[in-house]
Amino acid sequence: MTPESPFHLTFLVFDGFSNMILACAIEPLRAARDISGKRLFSWQIATMDGQPATSSSRLSLAADLSADRIGATDALVVVTGYGARDHMSRAATQIIRRKSRGLPLTVGLDTGAWLMAGAGLLTGRRATIHWMELDAFAETFLDVDSLTTPWVQDGDCVTCGGAGGVLDWTLSLISGRGDEALSFDVANMFGRIAATSGPYDSPVDYPPAVPRMMDLGLPPALQRAVKAMRETADTPLPLPDIAEIAAVSLRTLDRMFMATLQMPAGRYYRLIRLSHARALAMDTRLTLAEIAARTGFASSATLARAYRSQYGETIGAARQASAA
Repeated sequence: MTPESPFHLTFLVFDGFSNMILACAIEPLRAARDISGKRLFSWQIATMDGQPATSSSRLSLAADLSADRIGATDALVVVTGYGARDHMSRAATQIIRRKSRGLPLTVGLDTGAWLMAGAGLLTGRRATIHWMELDAFAETFLDVDSLTTPWVQDGDCVTCGGAGGVLDWTLSLISGRGDEALSFDVANMFGRIAATSGPYDSPVDYPPAVPRMMDLGLPPALQRAVKAMRETADTPLPLPDIAEIAAVSLRTLDRMFMATLQMPAGRYYRLIRLSHARALAMDTRLTLAEIAARTGFASSATLARAYRSQYGETIGAARQASAA
């Protein structure tokens, strides 16, 4: 069931952070909100002094608040890249220790595990870090079980290494707060496929037990069906035709959707069409009747009811909010 209040994340960002790492954490959350039409997540940016943080590529990121003003939040996400050791001051480790107390999640992205370990949060726990820092991290923090996995959660602590691990963890968070179908859609939006082993995320192959989005045993038939649904969102096909494209029976198609995405094929197809209708409403000046015709709804009234049921607002209200 979708939570009534958004899951709120506070990103504590330090100079030298990677733009890609931060984007892999925040952009999927934004996409999850856009696709679902629900405020599943909210976030804010904090720095130690409330001043902008400078990324490794010299881009400046404005802060919403200073670290000492962090209040109620569901997750404290420590984001460091280059220079993590330089940031491991007494003030930083104390603030991380204090602000993480009692939170559902404390997360370290890229080299954020350095500061989490320095704050004593990872003692006796499993953790990971960017592969370039793994050996030094393991030698420095002997009381931490250092792993080569893309990301790992041990209790209320999560650590991620490279951008791929950050994206996988974020997709897992989306799945937990939304559903598998939403996580799947976000993964598709960002072109998430099974990653080959390589130096970006880890110097060794991923253990087989580590799940990768878009490589979760999806049957080829299901992939064909989803592709066909997306390609025909503006001219929907009858479900038997989709099943024929997927080369399975209609009953098998439904069973695959239920087993993998926890919803019938028809409902998933309807969500794709509604998402397309939402995009047309935001990006064009088409009338409600024209949007209904383009997305396979029998009438503007049918689309209006389905849209309001899914997104909790009318297309007109969504357009007004978007234009504001």
